Amino acid sequence: MENLYSKYKIIADYHTHTMYSHGKGSIEDNVKKAIEKGLKSIAITDHGSKHFIFGVSEKKLLKQKEEIQAISKKYPDFQLLFGVESNITGIDGGYDITTGFENNFDIILCGFHKPVWADKLSDYTNIFYNSYSKLIYEPTKEQIAKNTRAYINLIKSKPIDIVSHINYHLRVNIKEVAKAASDYGVALEVSTRHSDCTKDDYEALFASKAMLTLNSDAHKVEDIGKIDKALKVIDEYNVDPKRIINSEYCEFKFKSRTK
Repeated sequence: MENLYSKYKIIADYHTHTMYSHGKGSIEDNVKKAIEKGLKSIAITDHGSKHFIFGVSEKKLLKQKEEIQAISKKYPDFQLLFGVESNITGIDGGYDITTGFENNFDIILCGFHKPVWADKLSDYTNIFYNSYSKLIYEPTKEQIAKNTRAYINLIKSKPIDIVSHINYHLRVNIKEVAKAASDYGVALEVSTRHSDCTKDDYEALFASKAMLTLNSDAHKVEDIGKIDKALKVIDEYNVDPKRIINSEYCEFKFKSRTK
């Protein structure tokens, strides 16, 4: 596996959690582990405020930003990004960051999670119900189309940088989402923690022009930078490292970056 890390020259992990949400370690714990593993950058991306179990209020996120800025001064040669894993809240592309607050972040991820307050009642029936019905039967073409529309509307309307763990709880048309991501400069995450894509999904994703990121979605400190499963998938499909935004071979500008 070390050969794959060397081959793709992964220098960052853009999806990590801390005790602010449901991670087990502190921000500095994550930084120390990342440096130990030879990474040059990580993003702290705890859950947005509408996750009603692990959500972090915007007030607490601002406190976290101050802590990140202080820790960054202790590690001047390491890039520590203030981020958030926001939540899809509606089929019209809603997410749980209030207008203007996105300017606080260096990087914004967004994905779907079940325990989230939706924007309106119809969103519970249009997309959130779809995630629970998956436990009983395969999603219908109509459900997949609605899920896909939610992701595409999000990509088109919000300043997100990364779509996290695609197909997790909510199945979409990967080809259509990847096309939108490519058109709007958004990267799609190949997750080690959540492997919810089929062979056909991966073929559609890697045949697209969408940029990619390989992240740990670490909830434990020891998992920082651990992307073994994602690397195996990338290598199996012979993906160009220049498409991977956390590879040394790629240059990618975060649209949410404010500094």
